[in-house]
Amino acid sequence: MSPESTSSASASAPVMTAAGGRVYDPRAATIVLVIIAGMALMVTYVETMVLPAFSTFQTFFELPATSQSTATITWIISAYLLVGTVATPIFGRLGDIYGKKRMLLVAMSIYAAAVTVAGFTPNIGSALGVSTPNQIYLLIGVRAIQGIGMGMFPLGFAMLPEVFPASRVGESQGIVSAMFAAGAALGLVGGGWISQSYGWQLTYHTVIPVAIILVVAAALLLRESPTLVKESVDIPGVSSLGFGLAMLLLGITEGADWGWTNFNGSSLGPLPWGVPEFFILAAVGFAFFVWWEDRAKEPVVRLASLKIRNILVSNVNGLLVGVAMFLMFVTDTILFEYTLNTGSSPLGPLSGYTGPGFGFTPLTMGLLTLPAALGMLTFGPILGRRVGRIGPKPIMMLGFAFISIGGFALIWLNHFLIAVVILPILVLVGIVGVLIAMSNVIVLSVSPKELGIQTGMNQTFRNLGSAIGPVLVASILASFTTTYLLSYSGGTIPVGGFADAGFQTCFAAVTLLGAIGFGFSLALRNYRFAADGTREDTGARNGAPPMPRAGEGARPEFARPAPPGSAAALASDKRLS
Repeated sequence: MSPESTSSASASAPVMTAAGGRVYDPRAATIVLVIIAGMALMVTYVETMVLPAFSTFQTFFELPATSQSTATITWIISAYLLVGTVATPIFGRLGDIYGKKRMLLVAMSIYAAAVTVAGFTPNIGSALGVSTPNQIYLLIGVRAIQGIGMGMFPLGFAMLPEVFPASRVGESQGIVSAMFAAGAALGLVGGGWISQSYGWQLTYHTVIPVAIILVVAAALLLRESPTLVKESVDIPGVSSLGFGLAMLLLGITEGADWGWTNFNGSSLGPLPWGVPEFFILAAVGFAFFVWWEDRAKEPVVRLASLKIRNILVSNVNGLLVGVAMFLMFVTDTILFEYTLNTGSSPLGPLSGYTGPGFGFTPLTMGLLTLPAALGMLTFGPILGRRVGRIGPKPIMMLGFAFISIGGFALIWLNHFLIAVVILPILVLVGIVGVLIAMSNVIVLSVSPKELGIQTGMNQTFRNLGSAIGPVLVASILASFTTTYLLSYSGGTIPVGGFADAGFQTCFAAVTLLGAIGFGFSLALRNYRFAADGTREDTGARNGAPPMPRAGEGARPEFARPAPPGSAAALASDKRLS
């Protein structure tokens, strides 16, 4: 028999490693992969097409050119991610209870409905008599509803181990990650061109048929998950998490404008209100969340599982990489498009701006970020295959090293266009490596019945970081402003704008997040799938069986049986007796 046929036979013969023992069906697995990859492509296209339109939102909604307006615009991203952070664990748990396909269809349908409505929010606002500046809040509200659809991803990723043999899970995740990159490339370039030529509303209209096709395809072609559990949804847990996160983001958003320590920076009706009150409420929400989760029958975050080294590291790193990813996306977008030179103002054309930013159009911005997106697309599958061969730990460490090195270089080189085009490739390839490695760490570290909730929990941490990233950028930039003397036909005028120090601080934050993530990754235990589908510890010598360590929650169905009479076998017999 040829090596190829032997490999094919070994890939298709084993019983699936996920819950339910489904036999590997290449056609069914391919259908699942295509639909999940299509979801990734669509969602990333929608989310990245918003970025080139950043500079057009201010003009379209007639917002003043202030840092507060920038903070409001970032909520177009953060509202989606905030709700997604809460929805993700709910849908992950509901998928375990009612079926992953059923809940996937619910999440996809909500997402499709929201993207259908989003482009029409100005029309709806006008029909309701809402002023143009306030119509942006309608868009933010629809984007929040759209965030419910993020629940599709923990369901989709949990379905991959159900249909693929263990040896191919990493590769399938790499393909999905590559589709995230392809969607980013399409959104940045296509979204930039559409928003510049026809308006940002059409970018939403273009995705409507794709969203509908994916929902129909999932309904007709996917099979239901073979394993269901009888459990409940932790409503107090997700509610307190959402409340705490909302208060934290509001505090970060208003900090630069109201004052970080000012208890009376604004008011809620007759009640004086400030940023510290937001942080106090956030602390109360998170404290209740921790208290409740330790007592809940079916918690959204299993705090006990955070005692497992690999789970703790993966979730902390999920938070870090989520912040880093959107710090990079939003900072780059603003840097490419920002300028105080303008062809129209009450005084006439303004010129003479020498501060940070390149002043590019949305289309040009999209084209300049295309190399980074293509880098993600190219290296996603490659890194996925490497994870399968050497385990996720080295890839996660390499990814965080790339993030830190690229961020550090951008601190000093962000005035040079070539650097702002090339260095994000390093950062975003690093982010893809971390995301692929993280998904594999979870699959390799938990039992099949825990896979859905642990995947959802990891997605929650990533979403939490992603929601913080955009408002953190707006807050940092608003904290570093200066005055520029611009020229007009009648003389000069001082105009406030972002300072170099703000962009440098954003890139310094990316650097720091990468360094911290690298440090945490050192603590990972490196597992990988062996050729026969079992799990092996890459640190084991001479083919010795991997010994479950205290508190590590090893997956017994992945461990090779210990030789009879060995210490491992005797210990196992003692545990079972």
